[in-house]
Amino acid sequence: MPHLEGHAFALLWYAGLAAAFQSSQTNCAANPAYVGDHIVPLCAVNFPEKSSTTYASWVVHFYAGNCRHCRELAVTLQKAVSAPAMLKKGVKVGAVDCHDASNANLCRGHKVWKFPVLMILSSGSRYTGPLDTAAMVDWMSEVSEPGLLPPMLQKMSVCPAFHLYEEPQLAREFLMAHNIYRCAAGIDMLEWDMTAFQTARSYAQKAPTDRLAHSKPSERRGKHGATFGENVAIGEHLWPGQVVARWYDEIRNTQGGKFRPNRAGLGHYTQIVWRKTRKVGCSFGQNRRVAICHYDPAGNERGKHLSQVAPPLPGFFGREGQERCGAVVEEIGAP
Repeated sequence: MPHLEGHAFALLWYAGLAAAFQSSQTNCAANPAYVGDHIVPLCAVNFPEKSSTTYASWVVHFYAGNCRHCRELAVTLQKAVSAPAMLKKGVKVGAVDCHDASNANLCRGHKVWKFPVLMILSSGSRYTGPLDTAAMVDWMSEVSEPGLLPPMLQKMSVCPAFHLYEEPQLAREFLMAHNIYRCAAGIDMLEWDMTAFQTARSYAQKAPTDRLAHSKPSERRGKHGATFGENVAIGEHLWPGQVVARWYDEIRNTQGGKFRPNRAGLGHYTQIVWRKTRKVGCSFGQNRRVAICHYDPAGNERGKHLSQVAPPLPGFFGREGQERCGAVVEEIGAP
């Protein structure tokens, strides 16, 4: 019996040692100034992995413990994540101390060279707004819902009654072209809207073919009086994928798809990937020399671009990203 008791003691001792070792590997140092009820300490051993189902839900504050600006941001962040809208959405927020030597590679890997940095992991978007709770909540609204499937696995929003629409093939092609890009950005798919289609068709029949010209706001109003957003294209023998790809190509004037303030010539691209837009209707006119799309709600709202323009997710840039979401846009509807 003493021999067996010795083995039992040894097993318990090893189990306790293993538990202590595991605990030391999963717990991160917590600086009270940066963590709280809704902000958890993160470090190399528990940092969210890209393969996890919650990765798209994370916002991370990279800070240095002795940084005054970091502490000021932390105060605003704590208020923002405690807002009912953020709690309901399930946004996960963590904080990493980049002055801790064990986190050096983690911070460098996310290209954090100065502090503070508040980052949405899935998009790499960094907060550049004021230390204002409402502004920070608005920015964090672009965080994906917890457990969101990768974009290529999301089900396209397709109306089951295309055959009831006027110009059903055109509707399907324009809608698919838009939703490929929105899929690549990980945001909600658009639906086809008959009122937007009718106002787009009405203007396309009289729009000039020698220059880009927008319709009057009064000519593109929805059922409830709101003005639709509008994209316009001109050319010869246009087709849906070509038109939408041309608009989206303005992404070349951005930094990886992120909006650049005071940069002209981005309005078509930003409307396509405007987060709050939910519906679209498009039409051709003048023997396919003019293409018009109307959007509801309208995008390009002043002062909202930094939070509303959705860049492509990592791995979903260019042709490869389009193929992962279902098709190469420029080929949709090609003659």
